[in-house]
Formats: sequence, structure tokens, C-alpha cells
Amino acid sequence: MTGLKVGIVLPGRESVVDDGPYPKNLASIAALAEESGFDSVWAGESPLARSRMNPLLALTAAATATERLQLGTAVLMPLRPPVHLAHELACLDRMSAGRLIAGIGSGFASPATEREFGNYGLDFTSRFGRMRETVEICQALWAAKGDPVSYDGKHYRLKDAALLPVPHQPQGPPLWIAHSGPKMLQRAGHRFDGWMPTSTTPEKYAEGWNQVEAARREAGRPDGAVTGAVYLSVAVDRTRQQAEDTLWSYFQAYYGLPLTTMRTTQGIFGGTPEEVADWLGQYVRNGARHLILRLPTSELTEAAYRTAVRRTAAELLPLLRGL
Repeated sequence: MTGLKVGIVLPGRESVVDDGPYPKNLASIAALAEESGFDSVWAGESPLARSRMNPLLALTAAATATERLQLGTAVLMPLRPPVHLAHELACLDRMSAGRLIAGIGSGFASPATEREFGNYGLDFTSRFGRMRETVEICQALWAAKGDPVSYDGKHYRLKDAALLPVPHQPQGPPLWIAHSGPKMLQRAGHRFDGWMPTSTTPEKYAEGWNQVEAARREAGRPDGAVTGAVYLSVAVDRTRQQAEDTLWSYFQAYYGLPLTTMRTTQGIFGGTPEEVADWLGQYVRNGARHLILRLPTSELTEAAYRTAVRRTAAELLPLLRGL
């Protein structure tokens, strides 16, 4: 279990739903996460389908208020032009002195996400190809260290593009992928630095991780070249029923969908600290080395979120550290 890291998801959507000073306090919330002993903070993206704060702006705020925390996107969708994204990530990596992890996804397949892409002027069906080319362009621009780069793809073309600043991390921020389809699992093992799905069960996580590791070995990459991570939602309470009640309230308010529906696509668990630690421990035993925890609350308020951070740090973190 050596090297296990535990991060939490910043309340990007909650801070939009709560009509108050929540957004300007994201920096101090990140500072609270650092003080409480977490290893990372994460921010997701959905400007229209499930509106929330811009993840890169939220992480910029976090970078200014912390010194140690890793800063991760969970996840960025292929909505931005690749040069624009490469520049934003390079700037944030410099501002944070190399603490950035870039989690990449293609967008959850739903009518709302399709409309979201359409309103950006993008064809939803081409999202996987554009995601792949975006990653290739970012890596090429970062590796060039300010020298001109040209690229001729199906969706994007560059001619003598010279990008500055250079990221703080020599090859640019690590790129983690969120998908679990067979082609993406192979790509994760061949090309990416991390794999971070929302696996619904530890068994499904093990199945995917074994395929990622097989692809890594096939590509001749060394042990540890790919970080096993997982994005999960957990609620810690005095009893299993109280935690379940919180989860039902949260997912209905957040997505407008019942908890039973959400559990078909995401790993979600609530219970006592010991029960939650036991559930998370199964993912760790199956290969996860970075736990990314969303902390559901019964109310989408800043006060409720801060309480969840403190409680999770005090009651769950010591159990995870002791795995």
C-alpha cells in the first residue's frame, strides 16, 4: 500500500448552485484540504450540461493558496482548441511549480452533453478523435520547449506553432485518461501516465486495471509508468443509513437523477468510517494508488462541504493511511 494518495474533488457545481460567496472561497477550501492532510484537489468540467466553475480557474485559485497539494482535472473534455489547452495547462503547471495532473475525458454520453458540444460548434460523434489529436498536439508543443511544431491531423492542423511558457514539469503535466472501453484501456497502457475511471465496483476496477497493465507491458513501458487512480463518491456518517440518506439527497440535487441510476455509472458508497475504508481498500488492493474522492453532502452549501472535508480527514484518512 506504499505511496497511496488521497485527494478530494473541489465543489465546482455546488459553488454555482449556492448563490453566495462560495466561488471566491474555493482557494481557502483548497487550503483547508491541504491543512487537513489530503494529497490533491480536483476539478471537473461541464459548462452547460451540469454547469460548474471553470476547472482551470478553480485550480489556479487553489494553486495560489497551497504549497504541497497536487492539482488535477477530473476531467477536461475536448472543447478547447488544442493550442489553447496546451497553453493553459503549461501556464498552470508553471504557476503551481509542477503540481498539475491533467485528467482527460471525452464527455459522458447523454443528450445534455451532446447539446453542450453542439453549442460549442463541435460534432459530438468526433469527440474521441479530437481528444486523441488534442493530446498529441499538447505533448508535441510541450516537448518542443518553444521550438516550432507542425501537425497534420484529421481534426486539427498546426504550422510552425511555437508555444511558451514551457511547463514546469519537463515533459509537461502527466496526462491521465478516464475511459474504460477496450481501445481506451489499451491507449492508457501505451501512452498515458494514469488511468482514473469511475468504476462502479472494485471487481470492475481490477478487470480494467489488469488490461491497462497488460497494454503497458506490451508497449515495453516500465513498472509504475501508469498510475492507477479511481474517482469515487463517499459519504462518511455514524450509520450506513444516515450516509445513504445523504447520498440520495445529493445525487438528486446534483444530477436530478435517483441514486440507483447514478450507481450504474459511478462508484458510490456511504457508511461508517470503517465501512468506507474497507470498501476503498478493495480498490487499493486491486491496483488503485490515487483515490479521488467526491464528498456528497445533504445540502449543496459551503458550510456542509467544509464539514464533510473535516470529518472525512479526521475519521477516514487515518484508516486509509493505515491500510
